[in-house]
Amino acid sequence: MQNHNFHWTAKACGMALCAALVGCSALPSPPQPVVRYDLGAVPALRPAVSATGLMPVALADIQAPLQAEGNMAVRYRLAYADAQVLHAYTQARWSLPPSQMVQQRLREHLSQGGRVVLSAEAGVIAPSVQGRQVPVLRLALEEFSHVFSEAQQSAGWVRVRATLVNPAAQGDVLMAQRLFEARPVATASNAAAGVQALTRGVDDIGIQLNAWLQTVVSP
Repeated sequence: MQNHNFHWTAKACGMALCAALVGCSALPSPPQPVVRYDLGAVPALRPAVSATGLMPVALADIQAPLQAEGNMAVRYRLAYADAQVLHAYTQARWSLPPSQMVQQRLREHLSQGGRVVLSAEAGVIAPSVQGRQVPVLRLALEEFSHVFSEAQQSAGWVRVRATLVNPAAQGDVLMAQRLFEARPVATASNAAAGVQALTRGVDDIGIQLNAWLQTVVSP
């Protein structure tokens, strides 16, 4: 009789342990931490011309019509399904609003080689150098997303519209305008690879922008 009770008690304990393990496995997993990204450091480039051949410019605050103010989500598009829908990675965020990061990155590109890059504020007289007002460069970030052409094929899509104006009392005079675009291929189908591709895209546009300014702005 004692042996029978012992086996029954052992069996009950085993069943209780199994139930406890099943209960534990049914518990929700802890949330994954959000990863915050930035564009890192600008790679050092050999200037194409000397500093004496670079005309100063004033950089206005970049406009970002597709970026909601304060939204720091890393965005992606599924072009093979619905290219008009912007999605957001749930566990990836930018450390700053994308427009601020892109503006700072392009400013650093423009400054390479010794170019003087000033700041142009809206509603304020454009800055001057040695008594002469400098051209104002206005940028618009029109696209900044990780785009999937297929489930396993994607690229970082960056598109920036640059407008160069000569400030005047009667109104700004258009000097030149150009649309810059870059789509570096992403090495994987995840947020980290998308961020890397977008960073390369911004750097590509920075190089293009520098070359363009050297052709439209002469000392």
